[in-house]
Amino acid sequence: MGWGVILPILTSMAYAVTLICLRQGIRSGTPLAGVLTINVLVSAFGIAAAWARGTLQASSLTPLLWFMAAGYLGQGIGQITFYAGIERMGVSRATPVQSATPIWAVLFAFAFLGERPGLAVWAGTFAIVAGVALLSLGEEGEARGRARGSRGGLVYPIVSSVLYALVPIFAKAAFAHQKTPFVGLGFAFLGGTLILLAGRPLLPGGGKVRADGRAMRWFLLAALSTAAAASMFWTALTFADVAIVLPLSRLVPLWVVALSYFFLGGLERITWPVALAALAVVAGGVLITAFR
Repeated sequence: MGWGVILPILTSMAYAVTLICLRQGIRSGTPLAGVLTINVLVSAFGIAAAWARGTLQASSLTPLLWFMAAGYLGQGIGQITFYAGIERMGVSRATPVQSATPIWAVLFAFAFLGERPGLAVWAGTFAIVAGVALLSLGEEGEARGRARGSRGGLVYPIVSSVLYALVPIFAKAAFAHQKTPFVGLGFAFLGGTLILLAGRPLLPGGGKVRADGRAMRWFLLAALSTAAAASMFWTALTFADVAIVLPLSRLVPLWVVALSYFFLGGLERITWPVALAALAVVAGGVLITAFR
């Protein structure tokens, strides 16, 4: 396996740690507080790393605008819709749905990057769709014993998956001008922060930002794991295809289900439909990657 495969897999592992930390943090803090903490710290890390490497000083305006646009969609609107889904559905349910991103990414890569997916790519896409459908059926089956408002929670991770699929497309457009991954993640997370702050009054409850000491410790850990995940993801995009990087970076459900079982026993109930849905999404990612 080359680094174009290894880095995305490590990205998925690091991001799974992020989700577990966030789930713990929002027990005494708000999702927006967690998202802002992550975005600000990762943006600062990326810009500082780019400055130290000298790539920030050599950057031009056009790729910076592409990076910012990617952040507006992914780290901005995409993040808040995903974490809203976590709050309503639980991390082990929202994550497989949000991991449907490869469905849209394959279509966008076909339309905008000229990639031509083969039969295995489409088979993997259908496997992901099957996983999402299985998760949806499980959600409906549990609806009687849950709050009525939770039934609409599925829309949040779906919207997030579409927006995140556009991030590598915009990143590739920027990398056509300059291959500077740390500049990319620094300005993408900066763009996400600006969108969150600008749209805060439109968020449910006015976008409350609240976190006690316990929550901040978890949010800081989430920021560290996100910085690692983003660094590996953006670096992989500089030399590997979207059809390889994105599906492998979305193997998160496998790690989240395992981590939820061991660390979120009191918060999450892992059922067979949830586990099978996660495995279906993972199988789809493997098909897209290994047999493209």
